Amino acid sequence: MGGRYTVTEVKPHVFVWVPEEIHDIDGDPQFTLAGTAGFIIGPEGVIVINTANTPFHGREILYEIRQRTDLPIKYVINTDSRGNHILGNEAFTDQRAVIISTPVAAVEMSDYKHDLASRMAVGGEEGVRMRLRMRGIHFTMPTQEINQEMTLGVGGEEVRLLLPMAGTSPGNIVVYLPRSKVLFLGDLWQNGSVQKSTSADLKKWVEYLRKVQTWGVDFYVPGNGPPGDGQALDKFCKWLEGLEKSTAAKAAQ
Repeated sequence: MGGRYTVTEVKPHVFVWVPEEIHDIDGDPQFTLAGTAGFIIGPEGVIVINTANTPFHGREILYEIRQRTDLPIKYVINTDSRGNHILGNEAFTDQRAVIISTPVAAVEMSDYKHDLASRMAVGGEEGVRMRLRMRGIHFTMPTQEINQEMTLGVGGEEVRLLLPMAGTSPGNIVVYLPRSKVLFLGDLWQNGSVQKSTSADLKKWVEYLRKVQTWGVDFYVPGNGPPGDGQALDKFCKWLEGLEKSTAAKAAQ
């Protein structure tokens, strides 16, 4: 259970939790690698961004928060519906935090929840292994859905929940801290990874990332991997642009 990780304070009171690339033996075998998470500590409370792939990692994030503050955890933001970002939600239910997602992501999470139940109900060794991996894990859905941009506050830091332009990745939330100049991009950026969202339009995806590069952000936080600067994000954009060109060339053949 659990694993090694680092916590970096990228700006005052803004922290990023990054797990090492260790495949977990607990949890959904489709999401053995935990996603990157973060938390913001304000004078009135804490906002958590993503909760990793198991409640065991979720409790690690909670532990790190409690090493720094006893303030209440006000909000948990699920930037998308992928298991590596949401299966730790359970760790924050006792904190009475409001868990936020988009309606699209909530529907996808509900479908995923039913899929997990079906896979656990399968007979034979496959079902046994799945039930063993998921023992002690309770799927926790969002408690609030947003279909438009909104601003959260815990005192001292404006936290904007933004919905990326249509075509990039349905159901995603981007978390922007204009004062601290930090942007949590979720799976719109994979730092050190070449994973591709199957539902994303490559051209619009690049267009959106090029747009956020004009916001004067100091640190971008990915869905997986460590936070990076504009140069790191630019490298990913160029890779996407190359992928777009090769995809278009194949389609033209």
